[in-house]
Amino acid sequence: VVLINAIKDVAKALGDLIGATKGAAGKPADDPSMYQLKSAAKVMVTNVTSLLKTVKAVEDEATRGTRALEGTIEHIKQELTVFHSKDVPEKTTSPEESIRMTKGITTATAKAVAAGNSCRQEDVIATANLSRKAVSDMLTACKQAVYHPDISEDTRQRALKYGTECTQGYLEMLEHVLSVS
Repeated sequence: VVLINAIKDVAKALGDLIGATKGAAGKPADDPSMYQLKSAAKVMVTNVTSLLKTVKAVEDEATRGTRALEGTIEHIKQELTVFHSKDVPEKTTSPEESIRMTKGITTATAKAVAAGNSCRQEDVIATANLSRKAVSDMLTACKQAVYHPDISEDTRQRALKYGTECTQGYLEMLEHVLSVS
């Protein structure tokens, strides 16, 4: 699953890089689309590096959990970068849907605490996979909810702030599980 997720990240980054390349074609070096291209290229390099680490981790049974957790932490950091972008999501969801996504965070947190206590590679891998999905889903739902037409600017800013704080706190917890395991 970790390997497939890493491959999906590379494929998505490649698609974004192709799109950024098309957008930047023929533009001057100081054009904003060139900065997007540079950013997309950095993400591509990071994802390919992460894929190579994942392939090596699959070969090395003893560090599978560690590599999976490192990959998840990197993925969540990238998701947070996308969350902070000014891009408006294609669709919006209700604030209630965003609140429903917190259940996944609660479940993943319990799994992470258990993995930190057991230090078993299987538990760490399960935590990495569950955390990756739960945080990604929560950030997506939060960003979609804040662009709902009924949401005020003040509420939007607070929701974005709390989504960021939740994610940063979750990352700290994952990094602690990583250091313990």
